[in-house]
Amino acid sequence: MYPRKQIIQALPDLLNAQTVQQVKDRVQRSISAIGFDYYLIGLEDPAGAIDQYSVETNYPQDCVESYSRQKWVTRDPVVRHCRQSLVPIVWHREHFSGDVGRLYEESESHGIATGVATSLRGASHNRLMMISVASGATYTPRLDSWLQESMPMIQLLASYAYEAISRIDREGATVEAGLTRREDECLHWAAVGKTSWEISRILGCSEATVNFHFRNVIRKLGVTNRRQAVARALSIGLIKP
Repeated sequence: MYPRKQIIQALPDLLNAQTVQQVKDRVQRSISAIGFDYYLIGLEDPAGAIDQYSVETNYPQDCVESYSRQKWVTRDPVVRHCRQSLVPIVWHREHFSGDVGRLYEESESHGIATGVATSLRGASHNRLMMISVASGATYTPRLDSWLQESMPMIQLLASYAYEAISRIDREGATVEAGLTRREDECLHWAAVGKTSWEISRILGCSEATVNFHFRNVIRKLGVTNRRQAVARALSIGLIKP
């Protein structure tokens, strides 16, 4: 376990990640430095549809496959808490009563016994993200104190990971659409209601140049006007509402 200050100072490096794998590697280093073994990052669309979520984790593969096969996501009390509240939670055996006790027993057999989970929704992004970190330690009052103390670091880790993944996803969508940096900037300012003249003042170029960029955006997105371009960009994740 590393000193708290050293761990916190290393977290901004997450924003330099160029791929989701790099985010995962840096999250792994951070949770190991704090004292945890496993992490799970879940991203879900604003509607919360069960089939519209993605997961990045270092959980054992057979554990992940069993979880998916048995559709535990619909009954997992930690996931349910994170969907309903942004308040972090210390989780352990007592949270898994009744039928979901089988989920806990299976997880515990893989060294996933106690942990901290938190969720957040960024100001400029519309997806909900949860992070759960875990270890195989048996829950005790002393361990509970340590888990409570680790909460602020996990929340901060979640914030950096959320921004890093959202940026990577957005840049990937931009590349896929073939937009240049200037075209992407014009599109984003249009989405918040700026006119060509206002965008030209913001970007330090002429209004004619802004309109030139918009003609390219409209062509590349296969639409007929600026309003449709914004709608299309929202639908494919180029910009967030």
